[in-house]
Amino acid sequence: MLRIITFNFIFVIFFTSITLAQQKVDFRTPEEQAKNPKIALKKSLTFPGMGQIYNDQKIKGYSLIAAEIFSLWSFNENRKKHKNYSESDAKSQDYYLRERNRFAWMAIGLYFYGILDSVVEAHLDNFDEIVKQSDPIKIEGNQ
Repeated sequence: MLRIITFNFIFVIFFTSITLAQQKVDFRTPEEQAKNPKIALKKSLTFPGMGQIYNDQKIKGYSLIAAEIFSLWSFNENRKKHKNYSESDAKSQDYYLRERNRFAWMAIGLYFYGILDSVVEAHLDNFDEIVKQSDPIKIEGNQ
């Protein structure tokens, strides 16, 4: 049951981060708006989700933080149950070992996803302006 709940939780977070694209409203000058990928990388290396918050993607950032905390907490709970296993437990000791390992891999995956996503988003921060400037239809219309 916990496996189904965990899978659904991660699926909802991932699906939400994709479907709820965030509209950026920024009143800074274009020079100030450009995001630095190195800063996004440093923030993401510190903790997953911080790079997304730096890139003004707060929903995705907070979702990553929540998912990372949940996976680390679940890892620790299953680690404790595996270490202090007694025969009266409802599940087998191997079950707690598998769950511990699964949540460890989930935490590692979320960590690297957060790093990669924040750096790519920082690189693509001014993508819309670049596309507008190099639009072939717009260029042909000016000639």
